[in-house]
Amino acid sequence: MTRWSFLFVQWFKRDLAGRYRGSWLGLLWPLIQPAAQIAVFTLILHGFMQVRWPSAQFAGAGSNPVMGQAWGYALNVLAGLTVFNFFAEILGRSPSAVLSQPNLVTKVRFPLLLLPAVTVGAALVHVGIGASVLVLASAVTGSLSFQMLWLPLWLIPVVLYGAALSLVLASLGVYVRDIGQAMPAVISLLMFLTPIFYPLAGIPANMRSLFSINPVAWAAESLRGLLLEARALDMAEWGLHLLVSALSAAAAVWIFRQLEEGFADVL
Repeated sequence: MTRWSFLFVQWFKRDLAGRYRGSWLGLLWPLIQPAAQIAVFTLILHGFMQVRWPSAQFAGAGSNPVMGQAWGYALNVLAGLTVFNFFAEILGRSPSAVLSQPNLVTKVRFPLLLLPAVTVGAALVHVGIGASVLVLASAVTGSLSFQMLWLPLWLIPVVLYGAALSLVLASLGVYVRDIGQAMPAVISLLMFLTPIFYPLAGIPANMRSLFSINPVAWAAESLRGLLLEARALDMAEWGLHLLVSALSAAAAVWIFRQLEEGFADVL
C-alpha cells in the first residue's frame, strides 16, 4: 500500500506538471476556465434571457438588488460547474488513461489501476478550487455556516462515482477507440441535462424525477445547499448515493481487472 501511495503521488505530480508545462499561467487555468464560463452564462442566460435562481441574492453587492441577483446566479453556476468540470475531465481523459501509456502495459510491471485513479485525483483540483471560492464568497458575505463541515462526507460518493466512471472508460477505451471520440458529445449532453446554469426547480415537475436520478445533478444541488443555502446534507439521499457509488466502484474495479488481462495483446 505504501508503494502504491508513493507511485500515485509521483504520477499525480507528473500529470499536473506535464499538463501545464510551458504554460505562462500554469495552475491558474483551472480557475480561469470556470471564471470565463461563469461570465458567459451569467451574461447570456441571466442578463439577456432573464434566467433567475430562486432566492439567489448575494449580500456582498450592497443595496443594488440587480447586482445581488447577478452575483447570486453566478455563485450558483460556479457550484454547478465545480461538480460538472470534475466529471467532464474524467469523461474526457479516462478513455486514454491506459491507452496513452503502452510502455507501462507491455514493458514494465506497473499497477495499472493507478492510471484512472490519477485521472480522478487530477480532476479533484476543480472541486478544490471551486469549493474554496464558494467558501470564501460565503465568508465575505457573512453567510458562511457550519454546514460546510459536511463537505468531506459529500465528497465520498462523488469521488466513488468518478472512480467508477474512470475505471470503466479507461479499460474499455483500450479495446474500443471510438469511446474517446464520443466523449465530447457526451460531455455537451451532460452539461445541458444537469442543473448547472438553471435550477432544478425550473424543470417541469413531471420530468424533475428523471433529472434528479443524475448523480451529477445530486452532487451539484447538494453542494449548493451546503455552501450557498446553509442546508445540511439529506442523509437519506446521501446514503443512497453512497451505496450506489460504492457498488459502482466495486463493479468497475472488477471490470477493469477482467479486461486488464488483454491490454498487452491489444497494445
